[in-house]
Amino acid sequence: MRALVIGLAVLCLLWGGVPTPTFAYGTATQDIAYPQVISSEQFAALAKQKIEAQLKASAETRRHELKLQRSPQAMRLPAGSVTCDTRLPKGLPYGGIVPVEMNVYLDGTFYRRVVCYYRLSVYESILVAVHDMKLEQAFTAADVRTEEREVTGVSSAYVHDVSEVLGKVPTQVIKAGQEIRTVLLQMPLVIESGSPVTLVANYGSIQVKTEGVAMQRGRTGKIIRVRNQRSGKILRAKVIDATTVEILNG
Repeated sequence: MRALVIGLAVLCLLWGGVPTPTFAYGTATQDIAYPQVISSEQFAALAKQKIEAQLKASAETRRHELKLQRSPQAMRLPAGSVTCDTRLPKGLPYGGIVPVEMNVYLDGTFYRRVVCYYRLSVYESILVAVHDMKLEQAFTAADVRTEEREVTGVSSAYVHDVSEVLGKVPTQVIKAGQEIRTVLLQMPLVIESGSPVTLVANYGSIQVKTEGVAMQRGRTGKIIRVRNQRSGKILRAKVIDATTVEILNG
């Protein structure tokens, strides 16, 4: 079969639904019955264009790689206007295989469907643990380092700056070399169950304070149950610091 080379303009025409030129190939009989062909390389190029366009549309700016896993065989077609509609039935699974469906139409009528497979790898500079981190072990700058890693989620899922981890503790044991995700961080415990606390209640511009006792352990910003020492009532309050909680109205 005579080698075919189609430039970027022709690929764009195929993708955009504009009729493509006619290509001769094969024997005389095939030339008459199937005077057009879409090569395996053309299908791969169309699929790659679709993935790149979707990455751009989703505002993805991180470095990425596309590795072709499997491309359809060349397709022979009768004479007529050829268009190709590309789709991503499973979206863009970062770190996984991306199938790209391509529906080929001849004179506006569905002719055949093929699928091309790429592996998508997205990379980002993120923080990773230098060594194992235990529960309630507060992070310091020496506990993390920056590395470019292949990631599987959106940028906001990962921690990028040391300031984001300082003073915080893991929500679970973190192993050396593990990526630091935002869900793995929490504020340290500042109040123990049974600790005396100051209850603060705000009513507009008026603030009232009284003594109380924490009924649960608490972290800054979290909600715990407390008991008012004077009334004996159990209330819900937001932890402000190691000695102060703010009573929640209602």
